[in-house]
Amino acid sequence: MIAPFAGEHIAGAARLLAERHARHRAAEPLLADGDAHAWVEQAWTRDGVSGVVALKGDEMEGYLLGRVAESRFWQTHAVVDRAGAVARDPETMRDLYAAAAPHWLDAGARLQVANVPALADQLDPWYRLGFGQMQLHGVRETGGGEPGAMAIRTAVRDDLDAAIMPLASVIWEHQAGAAAFTGLHAPSADEIRSSWAESFDVPDDALFLAELNDGVAGMLLLEATQPDVGVGERTVGLAVCAVAPEARGHGVGTALVEHALGWAEGEGYETVITDWRVPNLLSSRFWPARGFRPTFHRLHRMLRSG
Repeated sequence: MIAPFAGEHIAGAARLLAERHARHRAAEPLLADGDAHAWVEQAWTRDGVSGVVALKGDEMEGYLLGRVAESRFWQTHAVVDRAGAVARDPETMRDLYAAAAPHWLDAGARLQVANVPALADQLDPWYRLGFGQMQLHGVRETGGGEPGAMAIRTAVRDDLDAAIMPLASVIWEHQAGAAAFTGLHAPSADEIRSSWAESFDVPDDALFLAELNDGVAGMLLLEATQPDVGVGERTVGLAVCAVAPEARGHGVGTALVEHALGWAEGEGYETVITDWRVPNLLSSRFWPARGFRPTFHRLHRMLRSG
């Protein structure tokens, strides 16, 4: 039987999530352990959430929670968070989606996104629902090698206009091109500048610049992570890495990553996480080569597209 999800279902959902997370950690031990009940409760109490549960007698066989949200780039969309979907039988997930998704669609969410563990049996039902890969999340140990002859330094506020702003625009331009084709347009220069200026006011942020031929050739930003499934207190997020097009092929990105991994280890972090667009050819080759292993896939589907 499939019924609407309610607060009384949180405990049963937490047991299912704990079982799944234990299997996930067996496949990727760097995933942090945590409180499955808190993860489900957080997913359930976010704004715009609705969902369903599959019951067999008194036993819960699966659940699915999705939140309808608004964003500048995606407009109205639905998101299944990491703690938002578990089913003992993969086929049950397809039934859960068929029951839950119409509500999201009626709210205007033609774009629907699901964050799914990088486990074959977890991904399979979503692929058979018409979802495709959009983004990949990865993890690796901290601790890096030497950046070689590359000069790496910590950015200061005076670098904002001369170094950071030109590299910030590179990121948007690259994501809009082949083969990512995001269709996302960069915010205004003032918005980008304001966003990067804030990083100098966040104590846990670390922004590094690489210098080549007497100029800044790349940058990398580490930032504090938010609580989530598999993300622990000793995890730091690699939020941004950008290399000027004319400097690519000279080891700038690799030097930045090695420096950042060493810095993170020295600060007491044990793991570092990052994510990349799967059709972004440079990123999807660069990050696995730096030792990042898949943890979650962000899948997506555009409904009523023919």
